[in-house]
Amino acid sequence: MRPTVSIVRCPNYNEEEVLRGLQQAIDLIGGIRSFVKRGDRVLLKPNLLSGKPPERAVTTHPSIIKGVIQMVKEEGGFPLLGDSPAMGSTTGAAEKSGIKRIADTLGCPIVEFNRPVVPAERKGRIFKNIEIDQAVFEADVIINLPKWKTHAQMLLTLGVKNLFGCIPGTRKALWHLKAGEDSRIFARMLVDIYQIVQPSLTILDGIVGMEGNGPGSGNPIPLGLILASRDPLCLDQVVCDLLGIPRKSLLTNRVAFEQGLGRDEIEVVGEEVEGVKIPSFEFPALSRIDWNLPGFIRKSLKNGLNPKPVVKKELCQLCNRCVEICPPKILKLNEEGPVFDYGKCIRCFCCQEVCPEGAISVQNGWALSLYHQIRGTKFGRSIPKGSIRNRFK
Repeated sequence: MRPTVSIVRCPNYNEEEVLRGLQQAIDLIGGIRSFVKRGDRVLLKPNLLSGKPPERAVTTHPSIIKGVIQMVKEEGGFPLLGDSPAMGSTTGAAEKSGIKRIADTLGCPIVEFNRPVVPAERKGRIFKNIEIDQAVFEADVIINLPKWKTHAQMLLTLGVKNLFGCIPGTRKALWHLKAGEDSRIFARMLVDIYQIVQPSLTILDGIVGMEGNGPGSGNPIPLGLILASRDPLCLDQVVCDLLGIPRKSLLTNRVAFEQGLGRDEIEVVGEEVEGVKIPSFEFPALSRIDWNLPGFIRKSLKNGLNPKPVVKKELCQLCNRCVEICPPKILKLNEEGPVFDYGKCIRCFCCQEVCPEGAISVQNGWALSLYHQIRGTKFGRSIPKGSIRNRFK
C-alpha cells in the first residue's frame, strides 16, 4: 500500500471552515477513528516556537488546534497539548499565541516538556542517546501539527522538523552543539527523532504560511491549504512538489532517501498537486559550498563560504534573548547590539529564531554571494532572488 498525503483547500481561519477542512483532510486518509479510540491519551504537538500572535504565522493557528481537539474529544479521546519553545514556557507561548484560551475552554491540559528521557526501545540510527520528553511515550496517539514555514538552517520547517520540539528546551542547545556547523548532521538527528517519536498523524497548517526570514521573523503568505498524512516524511516531500523544488532540496528528505526511508511513490488525494502549486515563494538564504577544498583552506574561508547571522542594529531592542539562546555562547551584547564571533559560530541560527523584533537575518558570505552571482548569470539573465531551483541540482 502506497503512503498517502491529502491536500485540501481552506481559504481562511474561520473556525467552521477549518473544522470542515480538517475533517475532509483526515477522512481522505482513513478518518479520525482510524487514529483515535475511546480512552486514548492523545498528545497534540503544535509548532510553538515562541509566543507570537496568530497573524505573525509563527505558530500553529489556534483554529487548527481547536478543530483537532474537538475531533479527538468527539471520538472519546483525552487530548493534551505539549511542546518545547525556543525560550520560555509552553504555557507562556500558548497564551501569547492564542492557543491557551482554546485549550482552557475545551479542557485540554498543556504539558511542559521538562522530563527528558532516553528511550530504551526506540533508538536513533545515528544518535543513540537522544533525549525525548516522557510525555511522548506516555501518549497512546501523537498528532503532529506543524506550521508551513521557512527555516534558515533546514530551508523549511514542516512535519519532520516540528518533532525537534519533543526534546525539552534546555537540551535542544546541547544537540545543536553536537551537530555543530554541519547541517547534514543536524538533518540526520531530525530524521532519528522522527523515527523515535513515530507520530500517528501529521496535519500541516498551510492556510497561511511563512516565507523569507523564517522561522520566527519571516513574512506571512496566504497558501490556503491543509495537508494530512500518517507519515510526516511523505508530507514534507509533497510540500516540495507544491513549491516546485526537488524533494531532496529539503535536507531531511535527502538524508531520509540516503537511509532508504524516502518514498518515491506517494499517493496524493484530494486536490491535485498541479492544481494548487505555489507560484511564488521566497526562500531563506541557505546554500553553502566548499568546492572540495582542503580542510585548512575551508577553515580560513569559513566566513566567506558560509551564510551567517547578521544584526540590523536599528531594529535591535537589546533584549538579550539571542545571547541567552546561543548554544556555543559566542554572542556578546554591547550598547549597539549583539556582537558575533563568527570564527566560533556554528550557524545553527537559534539567535535568528528567537529574535522578537526580526533584527537578525541570514546573509551569505562574500565568496558564496560571488559564487551564486556567477552561477546564476547565463546569457545575460540572472536567476530570480530567492530561487532555489538551481541550488540543489
